[in-house]
Amino acid sequence: MKKAVVVVTDSDAMPAFERALFEVDLGFTVIPRIIGAGRTGLKTGDRVHPGASSLLFAVVPDERWKPAQALLRRVRDEAGVAEATRFFTFDAEEFD
Repeated sequence: MKKAVVVVTDSDAMPAFERALFEVDLGFTVIPRIIGAGRTGLKTGDRVHPGASSLLFAVVPDERWKPAQALLRRVRDEAGVAEATRFFTFDAEEFD
C-alpha cells in the first residue's frame, strides 16, 4: 500500500515543496493555481479576493512515508506558511 498526499498551500510557497520532493526523488503533480474558500476566506487571485493557492499531489511508498511527512512539515515551517497550508492523506493502491 502507498500513501497519497495532497498539499494545499499559498502559491508563493509551492516551489519550496517542489524542490524538496525533487531532491529526495519523490514524484509529484502540481496544479499551480486553484480557486476556493476556506478558513482564510475566498482566494480567487483577483483584486477583490487577492492571493492564490496551489495544490500538490504525490503518492509515497509506505516505507518512505514517515521521512516524507517530516520533510513536508519542515518545508511548510521553513517557508512560514503553516497557517496557509493543509495536508491531506489517504491510502492509495495502484491498479491496471
